[in-house]
Amino acid sequence: MPDVFDGAFEGPSGGPLHRRTFLAAAGAGALAVAGSGAAARAATGASPVRVATVVLNGRVFTGTPGHASAQAVAIGGDGKILEVGSDEQIRRRIGRRTVVVDADGGTVMPGIQDGHMHPLAAAMQSLNPSLRNETMTVPQLRAKIQEMLDATVAQEPDGWLQVTDWNPAGLLPAGTVADKKLLDSLNTRRPVYLQGSDFHNSLVNSRALALAGVDRTTADPPGGQIVRDGAGEPTGLLKDDAQGLVSRVVPPPSPDRIDAAHARMAGTLLAASITSFLDAASGEDTLKTYADLIDKGLLPQRITPALLIDAELAKKPRAAAEYLRNVHRRFAGPSTLRLTTAKVFLDGVMEFPAQTAALLTPYLDAQGRPTDHRGDLHVSDQDYRALVRALDADGWQMHAHAIGDRAVRTALNAYEAVARPGRPGRRHTITHLELVHPDDYRRFARAAVVASVHLQWAMPSAFTRDSLRPYIGPERYARLYPARSLARAGAWLAGGSDWPVDPLLPFTQIATAIDRSNPEENEPPLNTAEGLTRTQSLVMHTAGAAHQLHDGGAGTVRPGRRADLIVLDRDITRVPVKEIRAASVRYTLVSGRVAHDAQSQAGRSRAEAVQRMGVLGAGRTPGDSCCRGH
Repeated sequence: MPDVFDGAFEGPSGGPLHRRTFLAAAGAGALAVAGSGAAARAATGASPVRVATVVLNGRVFTGTPGHASAQAVAIGGDGKILEVGSDEQIRRRIGRRTVVVDADGGTVMPGIQDGHMHPLAAAMQSLNPSLRNETMTVPQLRAKIQEMLDATVAQEPDGWLQVTDWNPAGLLPAGTVADKKLLDSLNTRRPVYLQGSDFHNSLVNSRALALAGVDRTTADPPGGQIVRDGAGEPTGLLKDDAQGLVSRVVPPPSPDRIDAAHARMAGTLLAASITSFLDAASGEDTLKTYADLIDKGLLPQRITPALLIDAELAKKPRAAAEYLRNVHRRFAGPSTLRLTTAKVFLDGVMEFPAQTAALLTPYLDAQGRPTDHRGDLHVSDQDYRALVRALDADGWQMHAHAIGDRAVRTALNAYEAVARPGRPGRRHTITHLELVHPDDYRRFARAAVVASVHLQWAMPSAFTRDSLRPYIGPERYARLYPARSLARAGAWLAGGSDWPVDPLLPFTQIATAIDRSNPEENEPPLNTAEGLTRTQSLVMHTAGAAHQLHDGGAGTVRPGRRADLIVLDRDITRVPVKEIRAASVRYTLVSGRVAHDAQSQAGRSRAEAVQRMGVLGAGRTPGDSCCRGH
């Protein structure tokens, strides 16, 4: 399939987009970093390539240092950038059939490349009622769930109630741990499943456990834990891979509902500025779904599905390698569906009550006293080294979930073992990186490891204040999300949202990476010494993630690069950092085609989808924010 958007250009009514009128930007002030004004020419060098689209009257951020300022971009019919320069330069290239896009003084920049998200999970999660990630008492939580049951009473006695955005750390008073008694006391006979907003905890009632066949004799699965009481009975709280024991018996929604959710998800991505992304936990069904959405013209972006290797398969490197070869043989197809990456969960999350992230030094208890609990390393150091050797030899890039410093070190040990000077790197990646030991900062650059970080978490909130700080102590707390330390040590940073674990709000991510602040709380920023510069944050979410995704054809704005661009409603290179969060997308261009126009009928529908679906993980109100482990 060609690497262009298959749909027609959009106009204000959802129809074709014709030449646009625009306001000349006479007297425009100093501009953001921008690219060369040299025009790309046809292969003969005799005449310029036909200009299909121009973007005028903007402030261009190219993501490449050392160039003159610019206001406009010219794009060829092949979807590649021809020229970056002034309005006067680019205006000369407008032809009779050229589409003209007015940036109206806003930033023109590379599209956001998201290095870690779960779009299909977001689509499915949008079909269920939400607890909005709220903090509440046990009686308040019980009342909320009873309201949901009463609203769907026609589904008694056998219809499952699935609820999203449950906050496992949010029961008051602080330190309260939920169990099945909370759900068993509700006025229902239905099975109930609460999905934790961190995706590492779920709470179910006794009916759900019985339907799944989970009882005191059920063994913990590799990489997961069935929490039990003193008598060995399951409490209803399931951690990590133990969640699948119950979730796999929940009946799926109807195909029509799933298709509609997928279409809304696709629109959400375009309206939220995403031009390439990695699906961070994919399987064969994922690949089939993406191939179908690409075929329907709903997803013009480049997609990198990270194929999940579970904890059991990770111990069998030859079998894992054969599984990936088999998947690649059967599913290699659309050029925009790029099968390059394998995903492994090395640990869980640090926040109470899970505390499954693997630490070098044990957790503390609620009073700050030492314990002997260091979390869970789902794949041993020896096993991960063997797996990486086998998959690296086959050309696969590794994407390791590692939140605790022991898990991070485990990944680094394996990646250093396969690093070869002068050999093109696989760009093995560690994602999340909530806590990294200072001794390991420089190892990222030495082994050419990509640090895929989600810095919208790096803010003061109930998650860091109540669920984390008491349990790790002040020294480790002061090192959370060490973005600047990693950058200073030479690591390549890539940005990601982890949507729907956290909301899909790219400009909140960009701003929080800089100021480490939570606008919703009157508290000092979290570890300001680890904040990035504005340019570092913008590059991390564009060229940085493009590097992670092996997308050398995009991520910057310069001649010859693919025109995956976004046009914003303001100049985010100059407004106060706090105002970056409010930026909205006017246009998204994929391979030079206008795939999203916020003024069109379809664009307005997509913007509404962002308001509903994009904020999954942080409640339903834009501007709400939260900070959590994965």
